[in-house]
Amino acid sequence: MTNRRQFLRKSALLGAASLTADYLLANDKVAEHHGPKPGSECIYDGKIYQNIKFQTFNSSNDILNNAIRIFNRELHTRTGLDFSTGKGNPLTIELRAVPQSMPLEAFRIEHLEADRISIKASDDKGLLFGLGKLLHTSLLTTAGFTPGTWQGLSVPEKPFRMIYFATHFYNFYHEAPIDQVIKYIEDLAFWGYNGIAVWFDMHHYNGIRDAEAQLMIDRLALLLQAGKSVGMKTMLTMLANEGYASSPLNLRAKAPKQVNLRGKYGVEICPSQPGGAELILKQVDQELDEFIKRGVAVDYLSLWPYDQGGCGCDQCTPWGSNGFLKMTNRITKQAQKKIPGLKTIQSTWLFDIAVDEGEWAGLAKAYNREKPVVSYIMADSHETFPKYLMNNPVPGNLPLLNFPEISMWNSWPWGGFGANPLPQRFQDLWSPIKDQVAGGYLYSEGLFEDLNKVLYSRFYWDSQEPVGVALREYVAFNFSIDHADRIIEAIHIMEKNHGLNMVNNELVKNAPTRFTVPENDFGAKRAYQLLSDIDLDLPRNVKTSWRWRILMLRAMFDVEFRLSKGVENPKIIAGFKELGQIYSSKKANIHVRPPLI
Repeated sequence: MTNRRQFLRKSALLGAASLTADYLLANDKVAEHHGPKPGSECIYDGKIYQNIKFQTFNSSNDILNNAIRIFNRELHTRTGLDFSTGKGNPLTIELRAVPQSMPLEAFRIEHLEADRISIKASDDKGLLFGLGKLLHTSLLTTAGFTPGTWQGLSVPEKPFRMIYFATHFYNFYHEAPIDQVIKYIEDLAFWGYNGIAVWFDMHHYNGIRDAEAQLMIDRLALLLQAGKSVGMKTMLTMLANEGYASSPLNLRAKAPKQVNLRGKYGVEICPSQPGGAELILKQVDQELDEFIKRGVAVDYLSLWPYDQGGCGCDQCTPWGSNGFLKMTNRITKQAQKKIPGLKTIQSTWLFDIAVDEGEWAGLAKAYNREKPVVSYIMADSHETFPKYLMNNPVPGNLPLLNFPEISMWNSWPWGGFGANPLPQRFQDLWSPIKDQVAGGYLYSEGLFEDLNKVLYSRFYWDSQEPVGVALREYVAFNFSIDHADRIIEAIHIMEKNHGLNMVNNELVKNAPTRFTVPENDFGAKRAYQLLSDIDLDLPRNVKTSWRWRILMLRAMFDVEFRLSKGVENPKIIAGFKELGQIYSSKKANIHVRPPLI
């Protein structure tokens, strides 16, 4: 989706649950189950355990077994201890599934008599999320595991909590060892995500049988299977008129209106040309077959109008309420014959983006005439939520999803300067829409927005919870409870100083690389000094973890680029090289690669 990236780069240099038929019932009732939770997020009971036993009741399947495996893995990774053979009285964790005892995916944690904690849920996904909550609110050190005191009932408010991995440009998701990406999917499941989405980008290939296309489908299928193994729903995103690099010249689409904002690769297909719609449907059918052959019959399709899709011919415009709508209906009906129960999400990305072409109004009119075949509307934008939906009902009165962009805003290359924590920005974007949406799916380019993913996972779980609660839990779990206040102070400074950018004329060979630094400085030296002092006190496994290193490197870049007035120096170059190793950036495109490596 190159044009979104071009837009954001320009602005920078110048900004599911188990979604069954009863999800509405669960959503309507959520208020009576959801509310103030007993216990504090990051308070510990003082007793340290080196021995943990699990007891399971009424459930023993792959999801629960994987949840226990992930919990044990994190214990070992973060403490260096083997809790299955540890000394002393064991902590027993009871995992009990009681169907229909509470809303789906909810959980209840209770501290019973000494050395015993109970997690109950209606389903295994609830038990997994409960283990995640117990893990994230507990203390893990080289001495062992100290349970947090948090207990009570926790119910996810938004049923749709998905993340989209952009697997392109040889970024982390595209190129890193597959076991690392799978582990990361499991980490995100423990934070409450219940769906994973990927896109098979046709324009890179000459057809479905292209050897490179087959390799990509292999990788994408593995990611979706990993998500399924921890209870996630799966989704494929695609353009409604997507084309391969070899698409027939006579069937190619005319550039969409406002193409400078919406983009094109020039291989998209016009569905109004004789044979065009049929070719699109054939390609979608083939793609679904390839994933089914690999054991993945997806739960959702997300059909996109632009970035880089669309057609600007007279027969297709206005695309959003004409050609796109027709193809959305046809693709959905065909896909549902192949995969019964599949649901479609209709993206409205870049509808009426700068000039009102009547796309929103036309879609609403069409859905007033005829019941939509799609199940959800997705809406979002580069900067703020679409104004149409702030003033009008959702077309067809469909459930609404958002699409948070957590990766690219106001900095390029994406992730090139380490972590990009933006808690206040996301709180400001979330607050006006939190009561309108049934959840959403995030746009992710890699590891560097790890904190941002956790913040949105908590927005979806509890829309009223202030962002600072999730921020503190993330910091206490991943870094240090003792130093949490100072780390959070540094993160807020980094957000205010966000905006480092590389300026590179890609059209000129060997053009010099320059860097721009935000004009105002809200305390870069203070943030770096805070983290540097804390670094001296952290255990080795924390200070060498990639989450800590991308935060430290970002703080360093904020200082060094100000001192050097935007010119690289040996310390900066060493930082870029370290980021490249963390991201597996050896083959990465300039958009997703740390500079100068």
